[in-house]
Amino acid sequence: MPITPSDDGPPVALITGAGSGIGRSTANLLAAKGWRLGLLGRTASKLEATIEAFPAGHPEVLPLACDLEDSDEVTRSVERLIEAFGRFDAAINIAGGTTQVPIDALDAESIHSMLAQNLVGHMLIVSTAWPELVRNSGCVVNISSMASIDPFMHFTAYAASKAGLDSLTRSIMAEAGETGIRAFTLNPGVVETPLLRRLFDESVVATEVTLAPEVIAEEILACINGDRDHRVGEHFPMVHPLDP
Repeated sequence: MPITPSDDGPPVALITGAGSGIGRSTANLLAAKGWRLGLLGRTASKLEATIEAFPAGHPEVLPLACDLEDSDEVTRSVERLIEAFGRFDAAINIAGGTTQVPIDALDAESIHSMLAQNLVGHMLIVSTAWPELVRNSGCVVNISSMASIDPFMHFTAYAASKAGLDSLTRSIMAEAGETGIRAFTLNPGVVETPLLRRLFDESVVATEVTLAPEVIAEEILACINGDRDHRVGEHFPMVHPLDP
């Protein structure tokens, strides 16, 4: 069921990782569809650059410079968004970091950091926003990875954190009951983002085998709009070429 405006005004989404890549593409798309947005990211200047690219007359937007490893900051960011707009309809959990480390070189600090960035912060967003998600029969879209299904070599902590997001989607649906809350997981393969190019140049991962961030953004919108309700609670592998 799509989320629609109400007496509280246009619907509100929180997008993590909104400063670049999939997050920026998703923000552009939802802004064009009339959503009010909270844009969460580590770097304020990148969030402002996202906003500057919005069309004229776009709905209200609140930039939220926040490090997902700071639990208190994450909670405050969700509370600020609800206070500013009076409602919360969708959590789009995109942000994530990764390190390429052989399994025998992992240490506790890097493991905890990866779990905090990719999983714990997003769990806190859902937990903090839960009363509003219940009130508005909201939607959660978790951007996981094919690494959670078919792990890549030297990405052990990353794969584990993304598998946790897959589980978060299932847990949300286990608790949703009759609230109307819907949760989805998307599991992209390689997406043409700055993060990908920090890890691999085109001689290793050619552009021809990557997905555009806009493709993921369109799938996120389809989930929110109710076009993917047959996949509620499930993960959805997205590889190149994209399966229908």
